Amino acid sequence: MRVWQLWQALPRATAPAALGSLVSLAAQGFLALVLFRLFSPEEVGVFSATSQLAFFWASLALAQSPLSLLAERHQEPRAAARRAWRQSAWRLLWLAPLAALGALWSGLGHAAQVWAWAAALGLAQLSWLLAQSLTLRVGSRWSMGLVRMVPPVLAAAAAVLGAVLFPERGEGLALPVLLVSACLGYLAGAVWMRLAFQPATHADAAAAAQAGSDRPRDVDEAPQSSDPRSAQLKMLHTLSDGLAATALALSWPAHYGAQEAGWLLALLRVLSFIPALVHTAWAQVVLSSDTPVRLRPLQVAWAASALVLGVGALAQLALTGGWLDARWQGLSAYVWPLVLWQMAACFVAAHAHLPFQKGVAIQHAWLCVGMNLGFMALCVLLPWASPLGASTHMAWLSAYMLLSLAGLTLWMAKR
Repeated sequence: MRVWQLWQALPRATAPAALGSLVSLAAQGFLALVLFRLFSPEEVGVFSATSQLAFFWASLALAQSPLSLLAERHQEPRAAARRAWRQSAWRLLWLAPLAALGALWSGLGHAAQVWAWAAALGLAQLSWLLAQSLTLRVGSRWSMGLVRMVPPVLAAAAAVLGAVLFPERGEGLALPVLLVSACLGYLAGAVWMRLAFQPATHADAAAAAQAGSDRPRDVDEAPQSSDPRSAQLKMLHTLSDGLAATALALSWPAHYGAQEAGWLLALLRVLSFIPALVHTAWAQVVLSSDTPVRLRPLQVAWAASALVLGVGALAQLALTGGWLDARWQGLSAYVWPLVLWQMAACFVAAHAHLPFQKGVAIQHAWLCVGMNLGFMALCVLLPWASPLGASTHMAWLSAYMLLSLAGLTLWMAKR
């Protein structure tokens, strides 16, 4: 009975967003199996590094606009989404030289092609990320779920089809099956941005009024949320996030080669999707909700951490049981360091809405910037200061992130 009461208290976006995110997680897991079975570590390394460059470029251009679109509930969502998309597209354009430097530094070869693919992926991903927030404000329940599940499902299906149709592939970008599949997925998700360019209808106003009238009288309103960060601070926060992730993705092939990068980034791609799921299906939904959510962040964090642990155990079992090709045995050095790191990330993601509801978003942003600076130093400078093997380097990074994320979680919870 208590479970049903909690379910009733959740906002209307929780179920479709969670379902869409779970299907998306399943598609990501399937894609990981496809990567391990049908592609070489070198191919996966090139794909992962290029995808990370695109994600950094798109994230920096967005400057956390999807989160602000949810936190600033007093703004008209369609107009705010249109404005955010135009501003982000312009930032994507003038950040192009920085992305070109990243493509050159990665050492992947064919830097111009890497940059071009990153540009295509970045623009499509930018639109998709904004569309996810917009559907939480004005979309139907179907839209909230489909916008999350369609892109990864389509990308995984396209990767399988490409691997079957083109079994003879070079290790470079001669036939970028994985990049094409990812681009198709993001473009499919970007289709939901059309909601931003549709005028608000009488049906929207009626639905909002009906939602308000249907709300029980004894249900309180959700805590007020706001995003008081300046545009410069949001850009700095996003820049530090993107540089940290990109430093890992591009420094690993530079220091240890494409094969090591493939092992690390393929597993990280799967595990990091779980805290990302928590952020989109929980923290963003809480921010967009007009009613309080009774479920506690710690409950969400522990459930997600158990999922990370289970995925890590499955990966280790697949390695020891010989289910994967011998070329992927190098994954074993990365499984448990990444599991600990991503479990800590689940706790941060489950509490990500609190800084905007408690008025400490500015302090939170500066703490994240400081944490990211330390991570970048460990990624880029540590191998030069002291020669390390890839596994030892990964252990240092995991320990640093585990301690930093645990401290950040405690700070948010105490505040």
